[in-house]
Amino acid sequence: MKKRQASLFVGRWQPFHKGHKALIETVLKKGKPVVIAIRDTKLTHKNPYTLAERAAMIRKALKRYGSLVKVITIPDIDEICYGRDVGYRIRRIYLDADTEAISGTKTRKKHPPTHPIIWLTGQSGSGKTTLANILKERIGAVLLDGNEMRESVSLGAGFGKRERTAHNMRVARLAFVLARQSPVIVSVIAPFESTRKKIDAMIKPVWVYVKRDIPPRKTYPYEPPKKPHITVDSSAHTGEVNAEKILKFLK
Repeated sequence: MKKRQASLFVGRWQPFHKGHKALIETVLKKGKPVVIAIRDTKLTHKNPYTLAERAAMIRKALKRYGSLVKVITIPDIDEICYGRDVGYRIRRIYLDADTEAISGTKTRKKHPPTHPIIWLTGQSGSGKTTLANILKERIGAVLLDGNEMRESVSLGAGFGKRERTAHNMRVARLAFVLARQSPVIVSVIAPFESTRKKIDAMIKPVWVYVKRDIPPRKTYPYEPPKKPHITVDSSAHTGEVNAEKILKFLK
């Protein structure tokens, strides 16, 4: 028996919404197989879902079609090229106006992270890690520690402004994803105001400025935040006292 040829759909599927489902079902309802290719996009505010999460969304939404659906991953392409007589068709599928209007962006806005992201910023040695560990135990949060992040998501990164900013943004994207499951505490210096503004635009964390009487160091510049949500002083108070102050603010 001749094997049926399939239709290919390529997209980010960030997230996989009703409009996507309706599009692919125009083929599936005719009993024709489909291959759904997920572009391996970087995690950002606009692309917050991992490959595994997107694949799970697709399989769940199209579960009823069973083996007619195959999900694969491809690199993050920016174009599809073809020559003459390629042996297949390229066609656009038109949906009704209401279905076309369904937006993945709107869907993302309806499903922001359900848990808070608490970002502790302050100079190295200000007491961020001690405070972060106390908060982690008190609220059952995931902790993203600066040193651990440099040994994982930013392995080999330097300490220049550009590399520090790239490191901070990688941590911010990870925090955004994790905050859909539990509270997240980030204990990363984030020394530059311009970088913190970029983080604000992406994930809107609760900024906690951890102060301490530490002489400034030229090799490790730090710009104190102008308007943090809350400021705690490690020189004047213990980690437990500062943790209580943060928890009261969160409530």
